[in-house]
Amino acid sequence: MSVLYEIICFFFVLYLKKKSLIRFNHDNFLTLPEADLQQWLIGIALREGYAVEEVEYNFVDAETLFSLNKKYLNHETHTDIITFDYSESKAIKAEAYISLDALKKNAAIYSQTIENECLRLISHALLHCMGHNDKTKEEKKQMRLKEEDCINLFHVKH
Repeated sequence: MSVLYEIICFFFVLYLKKKSLIRFNHDNFLTLPEADLQQWLIGIALREGYAVEEVEYNFVDAETLFSLNKKYLNHETHTDIITFDYSESKAIKAEAYISLDALKKNAAIYSQTIENECLRLISHALLHCMGHNDKTKEEKKQMRLKEEDCINLFHVKH
């Protein structure tokens, strides 16, 4: 990419950051700086032609997420994340609920750090809001590739 493009993106991200509202609700769980996560999420959206208007990430226990899954999606299963997407056009508005228990378990199963698994789930919610799905085997494969790209982007910038 050209230097001019990078400079334009940097200032555009700064502009969007002032207009965006990204919240993380947790009990001292996140070890990654929230400001860095916000900038990263805005950059991911920008790369795909979206703007983040308002996103709230809620870190909850497994039973709370199971209850939400059952009540709102009629699923009788545990999951690691649920995203409620209220986006209109290219303006992202959403609520995401992440199971801390599943996050930690997945990190151990897939030999990932807690931080990388956290980045995977946070980006997963945003990717859903931008039209990426994971219902079929091929969609799951593409989603994993997108998540890995997002994780790598965070580490390159931070």
